[in-house]
Amino acid sequence: MVNSIDYSTFGDCQFICSGSDDQTIRVWDVDNNKQIQSFNKHSDSVNCVKFSSYHYRNNRQNIIYSSSNDKTIRVWDFKHNKQLQIFNGHTWC
Repeated sequence: MVNSIDYSTFGDCQFICSGSDDQTIRVWDVDNNKQIQSFNKHSDSVNCVKFSSYHYRNNRQNIIYSSSNDKTIRVWDFKHNKQLQIFNGHTWC
């Protein structure tokens, strides 16, 4: 099941990202109706995904943030297909 989506434009391109119960973050090129990226480092369901317009405006980086039931927040560079950072230490309420 898809738990979260976000939409953004970077330059002249339109993108959608999704976070799902299958532990993946997927990035879609809206204009070409095609998946262009997939990240699978979370070890549990992905609850939320969000494009960072701040990073694009200031550094020209195509960044996605994700959160998961694995108690992490992760930062992804989808243009260069890499994970940039992990925030650990979250606990259940």
